[in-house]
Amino acid sequence: MKTLLKKLFFLTLLMSVAQLYAQDKTTLFYDQNGKGLDTKKNAVFYRTVAFDEKNNPTGVVEDFYMNGKPLAKGEAAIIDKFDNNKSRWKGKVQTFTEKGDLQAENNYDESGLLNGPQVTYGKNGLKYEEFEYAHGNPTKDYYITYEKNALPLRYSYLTHLPMKLATSDKVIVPFTDKKIIYQDGIPIQFYFIDGLSVAVKISTKQLYGNYYEAFVTIENGTNDEFDFDPSYITASLEKDGKVFEGEVLLYDDYIKKVKRRQNWTTAFSAFAEAAAATSAGYSSTKVNAYAQTSSGRSVSVQAKSSSYDGAAAYSAAQNASNNITQLVNQQYDIKKNISDGYLKRNTVFANSRLIGFVNIKLEAADHILINVPVNGKVYHFEL
Repeated sequence: MKTLLKKLFFLTLLMSVAQLYAQDKTTLFYDQNGKGLDTKKNAVFYRTVAFDEKNNPTGVVEDFYMNGKPLAKGEAAIIDKFDNNKSRWKGKVQTFTEKGDLQAENNYDESGLLNGPQVTYGKNGLKYEEFEYAHGNPTKDYYITYEKNALPLRYSYLTHLPMKLATSDKVIVPFTDKKIIYQDGIPIQFYFIDGLSVAVKISTKQLYGNYYEAFVTIENGTNDEFDFDPSYITASLEKDGKVFEGEVLLYDDYIKKVKRRQNWTTAFSAFAEAAAATSAGYSSTKVNAYAQTSSGRSVSVQAKSSSYDGAAAYSAAQNASNNITQLVNQQYDIKKNISDGYLKRNTVFANSRLIGFVNIKLEAADHILINVPVNGKVYHFEL
């Protein structure tokens, strides 16, 4: 009996030691981009976490500023030691400012997607913004921001502007379904859901004004057709934390600007060419001569003579006419390319593709948000 008790005691001791060992916490260091570091050099925060025998995080995970003050705490589904952007929290997670004030309370599902109420806090611990998510996607088309007087104000998820400036009651495609690829260093964001693909590439253009250009591709791999109307595309620009509505130009508006610019350019060029052609037929020569004053002193004088060459003038006029014709043709080609490529209302048939672009007036901005409505849903893109 005593031998059995000793064995049981020894086994219990081993299990306790194993549990204690399994719960030993590891310290991880990360830089400002969330990349894992071997040492605390260049780190902006560090993390303490315990892993089980399968390398899964267990218990409470805690993040700290480099001065040792709390940054975040909660449970995690995945902890990536090399790239924190791939880590996933679960349950309730709290984050704190460096002064120790509560900054946010977020809730996640078992997959690490936002799920349930999400609250951020401002000064004095007062609510600043309140969100509601279900498995990574907003449950409403708005979130609530509390102004200085603590009164709630609804903001659109799509435009990040007050609801009075936004189109409400839209079905928002989950942001988590968005993917990114790169073409010559430019990101192309796209969604592919139930046979329908919507992609946008955002760049800047300086042709006939300064614009953001949103190049849109819609591929309908379904068996149904639908109408696409680019007039419902909206844009918002963010600068220094402030968001304002972007001006999306429809085809008719933009082509009017193009025509005005082209007409002005043609008129100016025609005037310059005509002036050059008119003067091309004239030539002048200077002749030095000597004259004698009444006192008998000789002085040098310069005489100028002009002549007109009709053949040269005709040739110059012909060249000027050809140059203007070439300019007009070039502008016509540009206008035709714009007309062919600029997005207009179209029916997108089954198993077909629609490609085109819209321009958004260029303003100084840190971020641009573009929302493209396709077949009853809104797809959200940002740069």
